[in-house]
Amino acid sequence: MIAGVKRAGIVFVLTVLIVAGAAAGAAYYAPLQTHMAMRRLALWRAGVTRVAVGPLLAYELNGCRPGEACRCVALVHGMGDTALTWDKTMLGIGGASRPPEGTLLLAVDMPGTEGSPPAADYGIRAQARVLRAALEPRCPEWTVAGNSLGGWISGWLAVDWPAGVRRLVLVNAAGLSDPDGHALEAAKVLAEPTIEAMKIFNMKANGRPRPVPERAWAPAVAGIRSRPTRAILAALKLEDVLDKRLKDVKADTTIVWGEADGVLPASFARRFAAGVRGARVEMIPGCGHLPQQECPSSVSRALFGAKP
Repeated sequence: MIAGVKRAGIVFVLTVLIVAGAAAGAAYYAPLQTHMAMRRLALWRAGVTRVAVGPLLAYELNGCRPGEACRCVALVHGMGDTALTWDKTMLGIGGASRPPEGTLLLAVDMPGTEGSPPAADYGIRAQARVLRAALEPRCPEWTVAGNSLGGWISGWLAVDWPAGVRRLVLVNAAGLSDPDGHALEAAKVLAEPTIEAMKIFNMKANGRPRPVPERAWAPAVAGIRSRPTRAILAALKLEDVLDKRLKDVKADTTIVWGEADGVLPASFARRFAAGVRGARVEMIPGCGHLPQQECPSSVSRALFGAKP
């Protein structure tokens, strides 16, 4: 019996070593894939589920109880990104507050992204209609937060569905006329990404750029190429800019902006604030284009209030 116990112990130790070795190998040879898998695992362990919402797929964290009031919050990613960009908001990590009880959180993958079916029309306003088709059956009123191109889509959703968008949070949002070409330059990089171009984009987008292993760049570029960035660029239309329609946004609006954003400069935040009546602005020093990743506490505060 003692020998059997020893053998079992040896088998257990060997199994642990094999698993650990495999994990270490995966982290070395596929650091991006391993990182993404770990983030999905963290969401799953926190009770976040992968669901279909109308025509889209989403990560859902449902803290609502039957028969009680429920606050519905939708999170919309930008061009070339995915719903996973909102994991810190959903998990309440990195300084972010945990979503309060009585909150339904949906981080949606927009058309053609991470399993969501492709769209016949990737125009901004058309994507806003798809988003509405996903959200409207779930809740009559929403808080909608959109980053970058997702902010542009969210802005049109607020214009076209005023009864459904109660609060709007624009996070380093695109969607305004762009005489200096900042947004168009970024869209072109994401539509035809190369390793060298993405390295430059990474430096512009992040307020505090972190070293990225050289072996991670190729899969990162491949991931962006798998998303409909080229179709989105081709579908961008001048008539879809929001400048003249900001006055039609009736939602309670908060603008969150990383001041160190080299993709969409802080002047965009001031223009959004001037156009949306009663809009509040929170500028974040040292933060870049993706505050939900770099400075998640600011995004969490705009969505849920101060951290207790």
